[in-house]
Formats: sequence, structure tokens, C-alpha cells
Amino acid sequence: MKKIIITSMLSLVLGNNILYAGGDIAPVETTLSTESAPWYIGVGAVWAKLTGCNLEKCSYEDVTYGGMLRGGYDYNEYLGIEVRAMRTFLDKGPYGGTPLQHIGIFAKPQFKATEQINLYALLGYGYTENLGNEGRLTYFDAESGFSAGLGLEYKLLTLGDAKWSLFVDYQRLLIKANVADLDMVTFGVRYDF
Repeated sequence: MKKIIITSMLSLVLGNNILYAGGDIAPVETTLSTESAPWYIGVGAVWAKLTGCNLEKCSYEDVTYGGMLRGGYDYNEYLGIEVRAMRTFLDKGPYGGTPLQHIGIFAKPQFKATEQINLYALLGYGYTENLGNEGRLTYFDAESGFSAGLGLEYKLLTLGDAKWSLFVDYQRLLIKANVADLDMVTFGVRYDF
């Protein structure tokens, strides 16, 4: 047994030396990646609309404006995860523009159409709160559930290392039968770390 182990060790050592003796094996080069890290943040301006039906009036539309903050991590070029927070505060519409607050976490399937254009979807869970029920039509107080959206990011290659992007997206804040339709369109800027 001892003889078999020694013979095996010698053949490995000698075989290794024979392989390198020709000198034709190229050394492995290590390079550091100059690509940006997969973490990003973004801010945007929001247009939000509630449409639906309630006891006082069977058809209504209420529009409000605000801001949104997003942050995420791209696992690879096809999938990421994103967290979003939105708050509306500027009023418009016949019912005074009910202020809304929304937070959600999303899987972000994505497709790089060109070097500059990234198309993506948002599929996840959101919580939306109606902050202005006093003296207004009551849509709902607070609800949570499935949320989804579609968007486009445009990388600004002219800004040096191309860490900046513009984005526009549409999101249905809550997809639920007993809640008014809550639609949001956002336009903003993204920064990659």
C-alpha cells in the first residue's frame, strides 16, 4: 500500500514537470473589472392617478404629483431586485388630489436592448396608504398586495464612466379587486455605484 502511494505521488510530480517542460503553457492573466458595481439608487418625479367607483359617485378620477426614491441590486444582466418608496403631495383633480404613500419590493427581470437601453419589468409586493381621507371621497385607507410595472432605462454614455441613466416607467401600485385603480408614471435619474 505504501509503495502504491509513493508511486502515485512521484508520477504526479514528474507528470507535472513534464507538462511544463515545453514552456508552451500561457500564464493566466488576472485583470480587475472596471465595470460599476451592481448597486444603484434613483430619484424621480411621479404622476399618480386613482380611478374607480364608490357610493357617492360611480366614476371618478383623482390625480396627484410627488416624488419617488428607488434602490436596487442587479444580480446579473437579466435579473435584479429593487425597493421603491413614493409619496405624492401636489394636488390636482376635482377631489383635491388625494395624497398617497407607497412602498414596495420587486423582482426586476430585465433585457438589454442596446448598449444604452435597458427594458425591465417590476413584479412584487407593495403597501399603499391613502393619507387624505378627511373631507374627500373615501377610496381606501391602506392596502397591500401584488404590484407590477414596466420601464425603460437610457444610459448616458457621454458622461465619462456612464454611471448615470435616465428612466421612465409605469406601475400599477395595487392589483386588487376591492381597491381603486392606482396608476403611477415616474420619470427620473439613476446612479450606478
